[in-house]
Amino acid sequence: MRRIQPASSLTMPYSFLFRMLKDPRTTGALAPSSARLARELANLAKNSENVLELGAGTGAVTQALSRVVNEDKLQIVELQKKLAVSLKKRYPNLKVLHSTAHRALDNYRQSGSVAVVSSLPFRSLPPAIKHLTVQSLLAFLKSSPGSQLIQYTYGLSAPFTAPAGFKWQQIKWVFANFPPACIWVLTKSPDQ
Repeated sequence: MRRIQPASSLTMPYSFLFRMLKDPRTTGALAPSSARLARELANLAKNSENVLELGAGTGAVTQALSRVVNEDKLQIVELQKKLAVSLKKRYPNLKVLHSTAHRALDNYRQSGSVAVVSSLPFRSLPPAIKHLTVQSLLAFLKSSPGSQLIQYTYGLSAPFTAPAGFKWQQIKWVFANFPPACIWVLTKSPDQ
């Protein structure tokens, strides 16, 4: 017996590809994150007291996070308005912000450790946006003890250069993703 998929899941890869072709610098990928990559990211975040997802896109990582994080502890951020509206409809109990990552970080107020789970394409972001986002991330990690940035890339090096006082750790490669992705975690050094 052949399983029929809902129309929305059949059209999602095409609409994602259209967005990537329309604005490759802010989309940064040819396809949404695989279920395997999303699960790996969510598993790294699940023990944090709060989770902030940046660049939620079509919701592949959001779906995995929503399975392991209480909805009152999860906030998601998406820059593209149509995607943010779609995410609000798909996850009505989650706080979904239509915002830039740096504004969301600068205004995020939660106590306790925070896992910032990011799908932002740092290598292709316009330089000014990349600079603002990195500065906001570093300031956030500095002021939030026990917090971490969980980020993946499609390259061999860290997503961006970490200044003194911060440390990148390469976690693992996920080959069940197109293209294969490397997961990294950025933390503030304990003595800083």
